[in-house]
Amino acid sequence: AGGAGGAGGAGGTAGTGGAGGDGGAGGDGDTGCAGGAGATGSTGGTGGTGAGAGTGGADADDAQGAGGEGAAAVAAATKAAAAAAAEGTAPSGEAVEDSIDDIVPLVSYEDSDEKRSFFSKDGRWIIPKREQFPSVFCALRVRVRMEMLDPSRSAKELPKEVVEDVLRVGFGLGKSLVRWDDARDTTLAALISASTREVVVAINGALPAGVGRGSKLKDDRNALSATVTEVTETSDDVDPSRIMSIASCLKESGQSDAIVFELPQLWIIPDPDFKPKFASIGLYPGSFWMHFLKSWGAIVTCEVYFRTAPKNVSDPRVNLVVKFRDRESMKMCFTFLYDRYLVHPKQENELRPPWCRLTSFQDFKSKATAKAGAAAKSGSGPKAKAKAGITKARPAVKALSVAGLG
Repeated sequence: AGGAGGAGGAGGTAGTGGAGGDGGAGGDGDTGCAGGAGATGSTGGTGGTGAGAGTGGADADDAQGAGGEGAAAVAAATKAAAAAAAEGTAPSGEAVEDSIDDIVPLVSYEDSDEKRSFFSKDGRWIIPKREQFPSVFCALRVRVRMEMLDPSRSAKELPKEVVEDVLRVGFGLGKSLVRWDDARDTTLAALISASTREVVVAINGALPAGVGRGSKLKDDRNALSATVTEVTETSDDVDPSRIMSIASCLKESGQSDAIVFELPQLWIIPDPDFKPKFASIGLYPGSFWMHFLKSWGAIVTCEVYFRTAPKNVSDPRVNLVVKFRDRESMKMCFTFLYDRYLVHPKQENELRPPWCRLTSFQDFKSKATAKAGAAAKSGSGPKAKAKAGITKARPAVKALSVAGLG
């Protein structure tokens, strides 16, 4: 009898199984054995066609070996593979969620054989080994909710001096208070009520005795009450709550490939009279900002956007959007700077939160370009495209003297 045809090769993902081998030569008048059925392809694949026809016997009346008798088996295998493919065409939501890389990288300030560290750590300070780079301040962040005793009054219109008085005197923060900013991720209560305001306070040190989460005070002179709603330590790189918060950002951002920073325009372009002619320009390749960002890895592109940051007439701001070549570099940079503060190395008393967040570079650029195009059609704002680099920063270096910083 003719030998059995070889089994069809297994199909690769969404591929097709290979053809079966030839049936063996038929004996004296005997029928060749049926070719083997093609193997079923892997997930999404299709089983191969059954083995080829057997070679006929030597005598004229010998029957030809039949290779098609495995057709039924092949049809069954093909049907099963098609069903498997149909089930696997669209990954489930859980599968997509599980595929998101939300592992927080381990921060190290030590040089190793594999990688050099560009920073050292001293208490609340992350100090660059190149003095022309920005330093990073890891504050004790305290969130305070202020509510007007008269609901008809707006807390958002409270003078800066009143807010400072509540924080420095009322809660006893004194000189340990470095700066405060209005919260960006305001709670529902603050959104729906003008009489409520939330601020985030950066402290260099510890809270006074008796002050902590839940602490309240009533200021009759300014007709308001204030409550400490959150206390977050940002100095400890391995603090479980910090790790969980960063991991949540990585997971929520999905497949983001870039980081957005919000910085004063003067930090990037040290010219108070500069007026942008374009909606965005590339970051100057030789600037200390570019070299600072390269501390975490190679950069694909880095652009400055003039119309996407919140408007502030007295203090124009820009968005600096950086796309690293590797996701691990992006994650490490984000882990270093998340919820922390940057200190400008060349300007006195300049410490700011960079408000860093993760994004898709292409999505951010597309939205910014569309916004700039709409503004250009209406006759306002700079052009949508840029052809120039940024003016290089002045080399003068001034000493830092931020109140409350040691």
